[in-house]
Amino acid sequence: MRRMRVNVSRLALGILLPCATISAHHGTQVAYQVDKTITLKGTITEWAFAYPHPQIYFDVKDENGNVEHWAAELLPTPIMMRNMKVGWSKDTMKPGDEIVLTANPSKSPGSKVCLARKLTVNGKEMPLGNAAPGAENKQ
Repeated sequence: MRRMRVNVSRLALGILLPCATISAHHGTQVAYQVDKTITLKGTITEWAFAYPHPQIYFDVKDENGNVEHWAAELLPTPIMMRNMKVGWSKDTMKPGDEIVLTANPSKSPGSKVCLARKLTVNGKEMPLGNAAPGAENKQ
């Protein structure tokens, strides 16, 4: 009887833990303005190829020449990027690389965070596999 109770407990945990992880994950529409895009040109200061969302940290000069520090989140996880077989790795980008990024801005006023939709690094377009058709044309 004790063995059966332990097995049932293990089974329940095996089912419930993934459900908790899935329900805890935030949605894109909660944090970002998915109906708007912005395009930024900047210089990478850090590339964090991490789970669950790779992050790009970069500097952008505003119209007055002042440096603004930005962060961009990429939708695909590293696992998805590897599955795309396009060579994404921790070495894909490095500090000093120049980028052009089309992204959904944050819903938080004044935030310098965005969700990457289209990315060019040193003149080479990098596939993200997440842009909605026509998203890069919305302003």
